[in-house]
Amino acid sequence: MKKAHISHLSLALAAACCLICSAIAADNKLSPAMTGNWNGQAKIIVAWCKQDKLPLKLTINGDRTVTGTIGDATLKDGKLARNRGWIGRKLNIKTDYVITGRLEGEIVAAEKISRSSVSIPLNFQNGSFTGGLHTSGSKLGGKKAMKLSASGLKLDRSSGSKP
Repeated sequence: MKKAHISHLSLALAAACCLICSAIAADNKLSPAMTGNWNGQAKIIVAWCKQDKLPLKLTINGDRTVTGTIGDATLKDGKLARNRGWIGRKLNIKTDYVITGRLEGEIVAAEKISRSSVSIPLNFQNGSFTGGLHTSGSKLGGKKAMKLSASGLKLDRSSGSKP
């Protein structure tokens, strides 16, 4: 009797593991609707930057690598990753996705503003990405050291870019 109980328990655990693994694998797949070339801009929300808009041109590949430009800087080692699970989504914590990477060159060349990295939290709805942007930097220090932040980001598919 104990052997049958242990056998059923083992079978139930194995089935649960298979379901969890398949759910994780399905969650990690990137929808073809999200790949391609994307253009948009965000509103710079730090008082010390005179420029008020930050243009973005990104290419999201099926392997989740991301290339392109953010302002006047080039995105290097860009990656698109999941930023929350179903619990976070239900509680409206964080965004569904985040693009992270290094920045090469000045992000706002006219003001000689450069930062080493960027984080772009995003949601994908109705065929567009929406979110914000934060660079590396400190909480204090003005133009020379502070994080550059932008909100109201909307990325739309470039014309000619197929889903």
